[in-house]
Amino acid sequence: MLLRSTSLFVALALAAFAVQANNLDINLGSNAASINYSASLTNTGLEGDVGYLHHTGSVDIGNVGLQVVGNSNPVGSPFIFAVGGKLFFISPKQNSGNGTVLGLGGRFNYTWPSYNRFTIGGELYYAPKIVSFNNADRYLQYSVNAGYEILRNAELYVGYRHISAAFTNTSTLTLDSTFMVGLDLSF
Repeated sequence: MLLRSTSLFVALALAAFAVQANNLDINLGSNAASINYSASLTNTGLEGDVGYLHHTGSVDIGNVGLQVVGNSNPVGSPFIFAVGGKLFFISPKQNSGNGTVLGLGGRFNYTWPSYNRFTIGGELYYAPKIVSFNNADRYLQYSVNAGYEILRNAELYVGYRHISAAFTNTSTLTLDSTFMVGLDLSF
């Protein structure tokens, strides 16, 4: 199972690097660092992403995902939405087992029309027991952020991220709960 999961992760990562519209998001918290790379896979809004989060005291999480991205109104709406799924590979340090979950959810980004460099955004992914494998029983990840576009293709932001999961024979563990500073680059 681990070999298949790793192979899928590598295949989607290579496919994401082969396309044009790319995004690199790096953020740092007091005990956590995260890097995420996303790319448009089609001109109709399908996007793929790969990511990795390291928390010094509690967890390492890799993810690979597919989402459909678009705005709520084709005539220049300031809201951008993405819905889809992510496969999370979870390796907690305070638990003896690893887990894999399929989280469903999405994200949003809003850019103020009259102050078009200010943004707010957020994401939510949830995986109940039915789509949690190995030792994982459920998973929840959410974040909110506020940013400023220092360039049209570079946004500096501050935010908050929370990640929790439950594993076989354990209660829910908080794997990450931190304020963060990040840089989101588009190229």
